[in-house]
Amino acid sequence: MIKKMLFAAICLLSIAYMHSDAQQYQTALGVRLGNPSGVTLQHYIGGGSALEGILGLGPDWFTLTGLYEVHQPFSDPAGLGWYVGGGAHIGGLNGGYDYSNKHYSSGAFILGVDGILGIDYTIPSAPLNLSLDWKPMINLTPFAGFFGGEFGLSVRYTFNR
Repeated sequence: MIKKMLFAAICLLSIAYMHSDAQQYQTALGVRLGNPSGVTLQHYIGGGSALEGILGLGPDWFTLTGLYEVHQPFSDPAGLGWYVGGGAHIGGLNGGYDYSNKHYSSGAFILGVDGILGIDYTIPSAPLNLSLDWKPMINLTPFAGFFGGEFGLSVRYTFNR
């Protein structure tokens, strides 16, 4: 199952990359503060669509999240818009982790699906993008369930503008 999901993700990213040559796009790299905190990379593939990767880092865990997002601008002010999308995350958990009154004394594999809803602002006179989002998720392993408290603020440097 995981091999099929990984293969599908690689195919989707390859197709998106091939189509990006014919469309205008923007790539942005920065930091995400919140849950999860880490590094964010966003790449527009055209038609208001973007792919975003988030490397979330904690003291005893990491996650890698891949998202497909649809962006729509507001009419005013210039550079302000909203987006919605979804994707999945994988990761790893080191030993000694406490969660929901349970203690995990050995490592674990993290797997789940994500949604995302947010607003973003690209500063017209500077190569900066700011976004505020809500990223609910459903963990499949190791502690299955819905987690709705995933909020984040991202600050990114934009390339190819």
